[in-house]
Amino acid sequence: MIKNDSSKHLPTLDQVIDRSPLTVAPDTPLAEVITLMGQRRGSCSLNADIPPTDIYPQLTEIPNPLTSSALRDARGICVFVVEQSLEKSDSQSAQNSQLQGIFTERDLVDLIASGKNLKNVTIAEVMQQPAATLTKGEDRDIFSALILLGQQRIHHLPILDSDGQLLGVITPESIRQGMVQPANILKMRLVKEVMTAQVIQAPVTSSVISLAELMAQHRVSCVVITAPTELSMNLSFPIPLGIVTERDIVEFQALDIDLSQTIAETVMSSPLFSLKPEDSLWVAHQEMQQRLVRRLVVTAEGGELLGIVTQSTLLSVLDPMEMSGAIDILHASVQEQTSELQKAIASLSLTNSRLEQEIVTRKQAEVRLQLLESAVVNANDAIVIMDAGYSDISDPTIIYVNEAFTQMTGYRPAEIIGQTPSCLRGPDSDGSQVAKIRRAFSRREPLRLELINYRKDGSTYWVELNSVPVADESGNLTHWVSVQRDISDRKRMEQAFFKEKELAQVTLQSIGDAVIATDSHGYISTLNPVAEKLTGWSTSEAKGLPLAGVLRIVDETTRMPIENIAQIALYEGRIVDQGHNSLLIARHNREFAIDHCVAPIHASNGTIVGAVVVFRDVTQVRTQARQLTWQATHDPLTQLVNRHEFEYQLEHALHSSQGYGQEHVMLYLDLDRFKIVNDTSGHVAGDELLRQVSQLLKSNIRKTDILARLGGDEFAVLLYNCPPEQGLDVAKLLLQNIQEFRFAWQDKTFAIGVSIGLVAINRKTVSTSAVLSAADLACYAAKNKGRNRVQVYQPGDRELIKQHGETQWVVEINQALEDNRFRLYSQPIVHLRELPTTGTHCEILLRLQLQTGQLVSPMAFIPAAERYNLMHAIDRWVIRTLFSNLSQIFTANLLVQNHGADDNIVTLPACCPLSNSQASFDKYSSLYAINLSGDSINEEKFIDFIQEQFSLYQIPPEIICFEITETVAIANLSKAACLIWKLKELGCQFALDDFGSGMSSFAYLKNLPVDYIKIDGNFIKNLAENPIDIVMVEAITKIAHAMGIKTIAEYVESQAVMDKLKELGVDYGQGYYLGKPQTFTFGSPIVEEVLGEFSVDSLGFETKLAC
Repeated sequence: MIKNDSSKHLPTLDQVIDRSPLTVAPDTPLAEVITLMGQRRGSCSLNADIPPTDIYPQLTEIPNPLTSSALRDARGICVFVVEQSLEKSDSQSAQNSQLQGIFTERDLVDLIASGKNLKNVTIAEVMQQPAATLTKGEDRDIFSALILLGQQRIHHLPILDSDGQLLGVITPESIRQGMVQPANILKMRLVKEVMTAQVIQAPVTSSVISLAELMAQHRVSCVVITAPTELSMNLSFPIPLGIVTERDIVEFQALDIDLSQTIAETVMSSPLFSLKPEDSLWVAHQEMQQRLVRRLVVTAEGGELLGIVTQSTLLSVLDPMEMSGAIDILHASVQEQTSELQKAIASLSLTNSRLEQEIVTRKQAEVRLQLLESAVVNANDAIVIMDAGYSDISDPTIIYVNEAFTQMTGYRPAEIIGQTPSCLRGPDSDGSQVAKIRRAFSRREPLRLELINYRKDGSTYWVELNSVPVADESGNLTHWVSVQRDISDRKRMEQAFFKEKELAQVTLQSIGDAVIATDSHGYISTLNPVAEKLTGWSTSEAKGLPLAGVLRIVDETTRMPIENIAQIALYEGRIVDQGHNSLLIARHNREFAIDHCVAPIHASNGTIVGAVVVFRDVTQVRTQARQLTWQATHDPLTQLVNRHEFEYQLEHALHSSQGYGQEHVMLYLDLDRFKIVNDTSGHVAGDELLRQVSQLLKSNIRKTDILARLGGDEFAVLLYNCPPEQGLDVAKLLLQNIQEFRFAWQDKTFAIGVSIGLVAINRKTVSTSAVLSAADLACYAAKNKGRNRVQVYQPGDRELIKQHGETQWVVEINQALEDNRFRLYSQPIVHLRELPTTGTHCEILLRLQLQTGQLVSPMAFIPAAERYNLMHAIDRWVIRTLFSNLSQIFTANLLVQNHGADDNIVTLPACCPLSNSQASFDKYSSLYAINLSGDSINEEKFIDFIQEQFSLYQIPPEIICFEITETVAIANLSKAACLIWKLKELGCQFALDDFGSGMSSFAYLKNLPVDYIKIDGNFIKNLAENPIDIVMVEAITKIAHAMGIKTIAEYVESQAVMDKLKELGVDYGQGYYLGKPQTFTFGSPIVEEVLGEFSVDSLGFETKLAC
């Protein structure tokens, strides 16, 4: 329950309970109930002592004294239906009244509006049940009643005791009658803040039954009777004359008045008591108590209806949430008044400032007006101001002209003022232009044109008119302002120009373009020599003929005639350009590719007198353009469509599927064993193989299908209007033909294969990229299943889903390389046979950081990187990043060695090998092992990249050891051996990883000049318990030592394994027992640990991490 100090300003719950509610038995006839409800002032209750057989045998009433006459009047607004029962106890009997339902004036109005026959109806049939009630208790106060009245949107709240007996009723009127203290709260609120603006109104002639229907329809308790009145500007507003309420309807019904024949004017309550919007709610409260009414209308100064205030409105301000701050507002009123006074003073000061500013502004305006007047008077252009008060059939009257007008026309102001502009016109004035002037005046539109006018002496001059309408603040046209300029000199120049233009026609005879001139009807008047040559017609032969009869132009592609653009130019008066696919069919059927355009010829008065057709022979240019277009869309080696054009055709096919439901099929073909031909017989043989395969594929598809070379040994086929089943048959046919094909080159014969991915294109296909991606996935799935097969793309195929996952890793890897999101880690390699002295021996490991921040191990993304040829880029990133970090280590170490006694700070990276016993280290005693992929081994320029990085970062090659797996080395034995020799010549060392995983490890070992072999971890994990592993490790160690190669054991994860390795003579160990991988970036914990071993005394300055 919400309580605050505001409750002391409100009456208690007991003070607002009407303890004499009107109650009836369930079987009471509705007609009798209506009669009781209509008796407002008389007492309609029956004393409990009156026997049931008296006046109204069905009626009962709880005997309680009335608190006031107002509350007695409130009884008639509702009736409570109760069931009387007699309870007997050991000592006495008691009458028990149980509430069954409630019937209000609103319910009666709804019944009347519905037209229902109310005869022979009991109250039980129409009462509301169950009724919302409030049980009186210690925790119940007036706020409880207010909240329930608001939540249930009711006006009558029955109050029950703890036994469910009806004690009385609380209504908005009883609360309002009980309000004595909340004057300050009501005085704080204005009528306009809470009044209901949407008032249901009706004219005085409305029937009472229609008023009841309005109340029922809009769920309101009253209708205000109004009459319209005109105020101003033809606007009318309603004036309230009276009011009809639910209670009135009840009374009329009780009196058995014919509601359909009774009009509002005869029964409405009048005159009305009204409020002003600025009145406080306290005024409204006092008015209601004084007038004994529940509603007051709100009117404006002119008496027009603005809204209505009811006793429920007054109670809305007593909402618990609103009253919580009322006391604080009252306490703050003094401060508010002070603040308002200060604001008023500030406002007065601001008003003074504004007045001063307005004075300044007006003075400035006066200056501007003076300047404007001076500008108008002294302007070089003639300025004419005309009064707009004229009829539509005449020109406006001139009321002002400046000096420039007098100089231009010879008319003095006294001679021209009062005249119209028509006095300046004469016989040579263009009638069409004069008509435009009159039309603009009539339509009140701005006007700009050129016209011949007459001076006072009768001479003519060309004038440029620029007239605009001027309106007042209300938008009414008041004046015309016309700025006029004498353009006679310009017109003489234009005439001269037209003469020169005619002379220019002679020039056309010698230009390189063909020119044909026509008259205004499109008949040929002349051809220049180039036009005669191209058309095959001489001027004498063609003169007078229609242009279309000499200049036959068709579309180069469709051979359909092109629209006669000369007619367009003549009729529309504009230049028409037609290029691209135009083809001239000359005399004797000779053909020329041309570009042509047509321009209209205008006379000096603007009339179109003919047209000029200009065209040129572009046959050679267009041929070259077609060649360039072909080269841009075809593969020069195979003459097939290239990837760009194929994607364009695929897009069109996709549109036909989505728009017309056509089905197509795309095949993605990747040749198998093509690389063997290329590597063994050279690129010339490979190119010839591609040409022959292209012809083979082309011969097994339809001419309407598209065959494209996408790149390398990859092809694509687009099968138009082909269902998937038929597409699969075509794919199998292509597969069979490729398998049976034999390529002969010199003295060798090669067999190749093909892996094909098939994708159906239909309405569900999203985009071309989705088609290409799906086809690529299906093709790679075919390769993974053994090659030489067709794989149909199915969205739920697990193999394709796996392949799709790898393509997603490809995107992630490329983005990580661009965003530098790979992270270097290092794991120590520990000497097992003697204590290490200085330096660091570790393997450089790699992690990928996702955009979410999560780190991913290489096992997640390396397979995709290997499949999609990204390993060489990763290898380069690792080498470049490691060398950069090592370079910073060496630089920091050099600062440590050479630093003076100043208290400076030196930045060290994560793997700095400083210890508490020495402040510098020998960088040549460290060794960093980097893993290399098969892609890097096969890359011809990889050794050049390594040399560039050594030179760029000044890293000694002696501290770098490259690792390759035994599997990679065997697969690329000759290239691996070549790369190892070249790197060892630079000074690098080499390790063979996962040694022992192959069947012939020792056989290959003698061909690879490595410095270390890393024994496969499968032999090390269970070394302490597995005698076979012990024998294998011992054999590998002895053979390696015999060849001068050191051994490194991986997966050392226990003391027992390390002891056994020492016993077997293994040189180094690597594993979680000896050291877990740690980040190889600045700010890693390993550096904090190393730096923790230093003292300022031993170094002479402070050493710390910076990144």
